[in-house]
Amino acid sequence: MRFRKRQIDMIRSGTEIFVLLILFYRSMLWVAVLWIPLFYLRYRRLRLKWEEERRWQLNLEFKEGLQGIAAALNAGYSVENAIEESRRDLKVLYGQESLLCWEFQIMLEQLRMNRPVEQVMDELADRSKVEDIKSFAEVFRTARRSGGDLVSITRVCAERIAEKIEVSREIRTLFAGKQMEGKIMNVVPLGIIFYFWICSPGFLDCFYGGIWGRIMMSIFLEIYIAAYLLSEKICRIRF
Repeated sequence: MRFRKRQIDMIRSGTEIFVLLILFYRSMLWVAVLWIPLFYLRYRRLRLKWEEERRWQLNLEFKEGLQGIAAALNAGYSVENAIEESRRDLKVLYGQESLLCWEFQIMLEQLRMNRPVEQVMDELADRSKVEDIKSFAEVFRTARRSGGDLVSITRVCAERIAEKIEVSREIRTLFAGKQMEGKIMNVVPLGIIFYFWICSPGFLDCFYGGIWGRIMMSIFLEIYIAAYLLSEKICRIRF
């Protein structure tokens, strides 16, 4: 499912860049020259977007996973068996494509090789690049070394992550309207160019012919791209 979504994002981005270049240059030669570098820049931004979505989803699943681990530890399971029980619950909640199910499976394989659980948890934190998982790994390592109550610590960490996620959801909801306004504003300049194409076909001919017309359209394109990147930066929410 995630792979298919990424394919759709890439196809949509490639189509948007093609339409953008057609509107600004009305020449397949310029499209052929500029499409690849613009698509490369767009692909880099898509990778950042996908990484943010992955961290967000992994954080959601980790909250559920911690609650499952805390419940299993409270029932008397060992850490390895608690992770296995939590993995089964996650598979029911999020399906076979669960990110944390895969991570837990890697952890279980490492634990069966008699590796220290603290080291395995630290490696999960490094792979995930999620701040909450890194914080829990540090607390878990300290608790194991000092003989702390792992059950209560795990439960408290799960509650703190859940509270943070709820706040993040509220912020996302508040920003959703502004993000939609930003997308509309990004489409307006292109809509104006298309409007002139339909209603006044010869009005923009001076911008599509001659070296100075191409230079002016290139400047307009750079201004549009800069405004687009600025609107994305303003509306981006980092967690």
